[in-house]
Order: sequence, then C-alpha cells, then structure tokens
Amino acid sequence: MWCKGNLTTTLSGSILQALMRASLVFLTMVFSWLASASALAQGPVALLTFSRSVSIPLNAVQLHDAASEAWTWTFGKEPGARLLLNDRSAGMLKGTGRLNFRSRMLTGREESMGTMSYQVMVQVHAGECRVTISDITHTGNRNTARGGIHLRQIMRADEDAQKTTGLSRSNVIRLHAELRMAATEHLSNLLQAFEARLRAKVDR
Repeated sequence: MWCKGNLTTTLSGSILQALMRASLVFLTMVFSWLASASALAQGPVALLTFSRSVSIPLNAVQLHDAASEAWTWTFGKEPGARLLLNDRSAGMLKGTGRLNFRSRMLTGREESMGTMSYQVMVQVHAGECRVTISDITHTGNRNTARGGIHLRQIMRADEDAQKTTGLSRSNVIRLHAELRMAATEHLSNLLQAFEARLRAKVDR
C-alpha cells in the first residue's frame, strides 16, 4: 500500500509540474502577444529624415560632377561641413554638417544652446539624383554650470523625444518641437538650393 500511495503521489506531482510548465509557457505567449499588440498600437518610433529625388537629363558621370559642385555651394558651406566620400565611379557622395541652435524657451535656454549635426548621402544614377539627410542629432552647451542639455537624435514626432536630465517631460517636448522645426526649415532650404544648383547646370 505504501508503494502504491507513493507512486500515486509521484504521478500527481509530475502531472502538477507539467501543468505548471504548460501554464508558464501559455502566460509567456500571452504577455508577448500583448506587448507586440501594444507596440503596434503605438506605432513605430521614427527618426527625422529628409529625402529628395531630382530628375536631371544628364548621364551618371555628368550628374555626379554636377552634384559635387552643388555640394560645394550648399552643404559644403555649412559649419563643420566635411565631404567624407566622393566616389565618381559609384555615383556617391557622403558628408556631414551642422547648424547652430538657440531655444526661445526660458527654461534650459543656455544649457540647450548648441548644434544639430547631420549626415548627407547623395546617390547618382543616369538622369536621377537622390539626396537623403539623416542622423540629425542635438548637442547642447557643455560649458554651463549645470552642464549641457542634449536631446540627442531628433525624432519625427515630438512625443518620441528621448528622456533628458534637467528638463520636465513637457519642456522636453517643447524643446524638441523647436529643434524639429528649426531643422526642417534649414535643411529643406538646403535641399532646395542643392536642387536649384543641379538644374542650373542643365540650363547653362
């Protein structure tokens, strides 16, 4: 009898452990599904980027040379501008630049005063030039008594701004909106100037 009871207890324990393991697996799947559903409901977090495609009636080599000249007179005149790659055979230009920034907010104005750096990629094919501006990053003023306020990468939506030490969430969103609007205005003007330079090359 003792053996039978012991066997029954062992079997009951095994069944209970199996049920617990199955329950844990099921709960893990449910929580994973809920997390995925929540992320989809919130939508993807997107970095602020700008892209423009220009149709120009030139072959690839001519268009690359025109793009190089357009770079010199537009992005190349930006503070800290550097042309990192100029590959004529691949039809590619890569460079960086920055723009200065000073907030209109009273809170954190001196600490957030600084620059927004960005990267530029120019890709050329026969008859087409595509320009992409990405990795727009804010760096504040490190020389203040409290240290700098850095919002780092600029997002497409202000609510997606990264957490920042020294500012409340509402002020982070307000400051991010200023940065996003300043970047949008400045970089859109640069893209227009770049396109105008390319088109002027054809009109000569």
